[in-house]
Amino acid sequence: HSGPAASDRRPFALEPTPTRELPGLPILVRPSTLASQIGELAGHAVRVPYSRVVGVFNPRAFLIDTATRLPALPGNRGRVLVLIEPGPLRVSPREVVASTVTVLGVARTLLGMRVGAEVAWPVELRPEDVNKLEIRAAVLATSVQTQEGIELTGR
Repeated sequence: HSGPAASDRRPFALEPTPTRELPGLPILVRPSTLASQIGELAGHAVRVPYSRVVGVFNPRAFLIDTATRLPALPGNRGRVLVLIEPGPLRVSPREVVASTVTVLGVARTLLGMRVGAEVAWPVELRPEDVNKLEIRAAVLATSVQTQEGIELTGR
């Protein structure tokens, strides 16, 4: 008998490959999960579906949380700041606030986003607002889409 015993065989499994090495394969993650796991996800390409737009700071900066039937209780929110790199939103804040969108980009810590040179930190977002609004993470977005895939940025 030349092969391993049946009890020694394990199903074939691929080792996970970091997304940084495979930029075409973003990690699928909801906003609240991204906010709570930003330490592990920072720097990785992400696709963030079920993102409800909470507010718009300017055409290149807005805030999302997870679209659910019941909103999270104050103090338990995990909101994500979205800064758009290629071009501004091409819809008005009135049209997009309270809508559900999908954001594609790179997960960032708030510090990484603030000191990064890709997009300027929104002057409308003061340091005291970050805690008050319960912003825990950021995404440097390359695309913002409706649920059916219509692009909302002017890229």
